[in-house]
Amino acid sequence: MNALLKKSLAEFVGVTVFLTSIIGATGILRTIAFALTIGLMVLLLRPISGAHLNPATSLYFLSKRQITTGTFLAYVGAQLAGALAGVALGEAISGGNVGGFSGLGGNLPSAYFIGEVVATTGMIFLIATLINNKQETWLPFAVSAWVIAAATFTKTGAQANPAVTLGLMFNGMPANQGVALMVAEVTGVLVAVILLMIFSPAKKKTATRKK
Repeated sequence: MNALLKKSLAEFVGVTVFLTSIIGATGILRTIAFALTIGLMVLLLRPISGAHLNPATSLYFLSKRQITTGTFLAYVGAQLAGALAGVALGEAISGGNVGGFSGLGGNLPSAYFIGEVVATTGMIFLIATLINNKQETWLPFAVSAWVIAAATFTKTGAQANPAVTLGLMFNGMPANQGVALMVAEVTGVLVAVILLMIFSPAKKKTATRKK
C-alpha cells in the first residue's frame, strides 16, 4: 500500500472512532469518551501517521515545514471524511438519525469563540512542547488530560478540532456557528505558534574554528 495512503487511512480511522464516541455518548460521558478514545487513537496510530487526527495539528506541522503540502491536504481530507463517517456510525450505534447540514442560526456568542481559541492554543502548544522536548510518549495521556481539563471551562466542550466541528455541523449545528468555531480553531493555531516562538529556548550558536 502507498505510504501516504496508509497514513491517511490511519487518520481517517482515528477520527472516525472518536467522533463515534462523541455522538454515541451523552452528558459528562461525552467528554470522558472523547478524551479516552482520542488518547487511545494517538497511542495506536502515532507510529503510522503521527496521529495528527486534527486539521489544526496538521496545519501546525505544515507551518513548521515538517509535512509537505500534499501530505497536509491528504491528512485533512481523511480527517474531515472520518468526522462525517464517525457521526453516521455514532448515530447508528445510538439509534439516532444524522441531523444533516442546516442553515444559518443565531450569531455565535463571543464566549464560545474565545473558548475555542484557548482550547486549540493549549492543545497545539502542549503537543509541540512535548515533541520539542522529546517527550512524545506522554502525548496520549497529555492530550486526553487537556481535553478533560479544557472541557470544564469552555462552553464548546473544547472541540479544538475543525474535524469535530464539521462533524457537529453535519449533525445539525448551524453552518455560520460551525464556520466561526473553525476560524477560532485556526486562530488558536496561530496563537500557539507565536507563543512557541516566544517560549522556545534559544538555539546555541556553534562557534566556528579558525583554521
